[in-house]
Amino acid sequence: MDKFDFFALARDSYPLQIRLMEQLCQRIDFKFQHSSLLLESMTHSSAARFIQKRYPHASTMPWNERLEFLGDSVLSLVLSSELLQRPEGFPEGQLSKIRASLVNESTLARISRQLTIGDCLLLGPGEERAGGRTKDSVLADALEAFFGAIYLDAGFEAVRRVILGLYREVLTSSLTELTQQDYKSRLQELTQGAFKEAPVYKVIKREGPDHQLDFSVEVLFRGRSLGTGHGPSKKSASQEAAQMALQNWKDIAHLGFEGIS
Repeated sequence: MDKFDFFALARDSYPLQIRLMEQLCQRIDFKFQHSSLLLESMTHSSAARFIQKRYPHASTMPWNERLEFLGDSVLSLVLSSELLQRPEGFPEGQLSKIRASLVNESTLARISRQLTIGDCLLLGPGEERAGGRTKDSVLADALEAFFGAIYLDAGFEAVRRVILGLYREVLTSSLTELTQQDYKSRLQELTQGAFKEAPVYKVIKREGPDHQLDFSVEVLFRGRSLGTGHGPSKKSASQEAAQMALQNWKDIAHLGFEGIS
């Protein structure tokens, strides 16, 4: 068996996903010269193990982890270059915050869902049952791997065109709000890392006429308030609440949440 046998095996095992991958490429107006790269970008590690187990004499089945590594760098380079050309002239600190917001897991997962990448994924039976097609982490990783595959297949200008097309809406809007975004993501990373749980946001007040609303949002963790924020939208108020929680994180981390039911 030659080293590409696993692609024939994948096509036999996942015919629907192969067809959906072709439709995905049509939607972004890109045709792979090397279809093996596309297949690899959509292959989850669970599928690689599944196929290897079914066909132990076949060559090793690659999965999208390596392409994800490359795609992460390609995406950051494309967006960094684009942000430097913005008329706002953001300083380095704000550029970093904007880019972090554009490449965080939730943003990547949202774009991945818009492209219906979840339907294209090759998953093992266990990951399929666990809802892998809808997991933010799986979708975000697959999108980055997809970018990495396009880069290897056709070069930087091709992947730049695809990325900017997918980010067109956000890049043509005001990015000022993004300089203060990602507080929620950063807070969730801390609580997940320390306690394996995410915080909860609750609207505690809504005041003013429709054209001049003011929201008050409280961020809670296991029933305790971590901070409160205010703003003209639930989104902005939630960001402010998360920012307050981050400012108080050193105190929060020592509150003994482990013992709270």
